[in-house]
Amino acid sequence: MDAHRVQLWARMDPFLIGVLQFPPPAKFNLHYLRKMATYVRTRSVDGCFPRLCWTMWRHIACGKLQLQEDMAWLYFEVFHSLSERNAPKSLEWAEAASSCKSVEEYERVRSKLSVDTLTFLLFLYIQQINKVSLRTSLIGEEWPSPRARSPSPDLAGQSNFHKNWDDYSQHAFIQSHMPNLLELLLDPDQLTKSYHSSECSLLSIGAAKALGFLIEGTMDKNRTVHLFFDLATWQPLHSKSGYSKTTQSFSLSKLQAWIKDSLMVNPFGMSACVRSGKTLAWAEQIDGSSRRAKIACNIYKVPPGNQMVVMSHICRQTLAKSSETLVNARVKIVNCNESYIYLLSPLREQKKRFQALVEYKFNEWLVKTGNRHQLDSLVPATDGTKQAAG
Repeated sequence: MDAHRVQLWARMDPFLIGVLQFPPPAKFNLHYLRKMATYVRTRSVDGCFPRLCWTMWRHIACGKLQLQEDMAWLYFEVFHSLSERNAPKSLEWAEAASSCKSVEEYERVRSKLSVDTLTFLLFLYIQQINKVSLRTSLIGEEWPSPRARSPSPDLAGQSNFHKNWDDYSQHAFIQSHMPNLLELLLDPDQLTKSYHSSECSLLSIGAAKALGFLIEGTMDKNRTVHLFFDLATWQPLHSKSGYSKTTQSFSLSKLQAWIKDSLMVNPFGMSACVRSGKTLAWAEQIDGSSRRAKIACNIYKVPPGNQMVVMSHICRQTLAKSSETLVNARVKIVNCNESYIYLLSPLREQKKRFQALVEYKFNEWLVKTGNRHQLDSLVPATDGTKQAAG
């Protein structure tokens, strides 16, 4: 039976990139998101389901969740960038937005965007990981809890605001909120009159695929990373995961129990990299480096796409480095200050996404403020234009 043992963990990017670094709006909770889940399914012809267009999300966010339009767009844009676009598409979108000459034209471009509705609901829900509780606000840190904490001193001491950075907090969030996440994905006819699941509730294939936004795993002891849906529908695990070929759905109770039993802390996360990764000699090469500086990587023991370099406690230093270790790797900089860090090798795709997002935000500001016209007037005229003007 061990040969069919699957291990699951929380995917890093949705929490690290997708969760915004401030507490979520008050109505980003199960009660209101469940209402939204029901609402979008009844408005499929209006661009709500199975894909949610920007204009309908704006209507829901501003009219029902009481968000300002700029905040509604921020959540939509971050999710769209994370889940719908690779680097070329991000640049294509940034160029399309920057070419708009007016607010009206820019709005027409935005109205063409849409996202997967079920996955977007999960994205909105996980914003709660940065929710600040009253007791946390009063005492300044979390109360003692039996839940796992990060054993790494390099990650300890971070504020509660950045729980989305920590693998152990991500694991604890998925573990404790899994019942709510699954209920959010259920079709309305699978809920009771009080809008809760039952022992007979069935989860659709589309919902299981959406869950892959948050979870991935392995079936060969971390040698290969697989999509959640591929693992959940793996033939030897049908009895445990609750998948039925006949109904093309999952037993909710069995799926939830299987996830809970298989969930572990991300073996390729930041904590694992610091704890068991290879310590690089770069820290010793930093001019006047303090003894606390540490740079570690996991590239020698992880599947492709999971490479990571963690830099911590670099203070008042300058580091410039080009290395094969950095190529296509995630780079995490933790507890560093007053330093200049130059990484001269191509990093993973998320750097390009961030660059495209910054370019887009700048061009959005140009259009809204009217400064785009002034900027265009500074561009030198071409020879053809000069002749025509003459």
